[in-house]
Amino acid sequence: MGKSKKKEKYVPLTGLTGIGEDYNIYIMDPREKIIGYLIGFAAGFLAAQIMFGVVIASIVIGAAVGFYAIPVYRRYLQERRRKAILLQFRDMLDSLSNSFSAGKNTPDAFTDAYSDLKLAYGEQAPIVKEMAIIVSGLHNNFVIEDLLRDMSARCGIDDINSFAETFAVCNRLGGNLKKVVVDSRDIISDKIEIEMEIQTTVAANKNEINIMCVMPFVIIAMMGTLGQASITANTPLNVLVKLIAIFMFVIAYKLGRKITDIKV
Repeated sequence: MGKSKKKEKYVPLTGLTGIGEDYNIYIMDPREKIIGYLIGFAAGFLAAQIMFGVVIASIVIGAAVGFYAIPVYRRYLQERRRKAILLQFRDMLDSLSNSFSAGKNTPDAFTDAYSDLKLAYGEQAPIVKEMAIIVSGLHNNFVIEDLLRDMSARCGIDDINSFAETFAVCNRLGGNLKKVVVDSRDIISDKIEIEMEIQTTVAANKNEINIMCVMPFVIIAMMGTLGQASITANTPLNVLVKLIAIFMFVIAYKLGRKITDIKV
């Protein structure tokens, strides 16, 4: 029997300069891990307490759900950062378009864009860090095509990758860089607007899913206050039914979120 191959450990990309950040992964700081854990713990504890009414069991379940919630919260933060980078990248294209319209060359256009974005977002914003790397690379004789491809590889966003490749070809062949920048900006703007319209359209459905998953717990809590002991009691049959119900709620919620999570 052949030996099974070990899964290679992912090595974060640091870019041409060695100081770039890999946005394909999200490394949580201790504060974010604590927040994710507490959110999961609170949700698990409340759900278990409503269903079973046993504090010790609720704490154990809450602790388990808390650990499960950390990677879920990480994915949420990573997706939020991805959207922020795309919005900031669109603003970068706006600044580049203005510079090219004023007749500036490529290094000066990126230098001006870096200054504009730093004023708008601050030095800690992802796009500002990337522009700092590009400007520094240009001053150290790196080729702009390689710098843009490096940024797109670490961002992991298709629109940025498409822009980098198109800009590289156009710059190498002496094409109209202003048109490339403007067209890329318009495409990204249209994509963002469409995504926002879709999110607005499905917002009501997402709220319905959330309400449908919460209502059973509300009903059981109300029954407990009304003295419906036969339903809320922890008999073997009731516990089994409650566990099956919780499992069904989780599956229904995941399916509902998957259906309403429409990508553009």
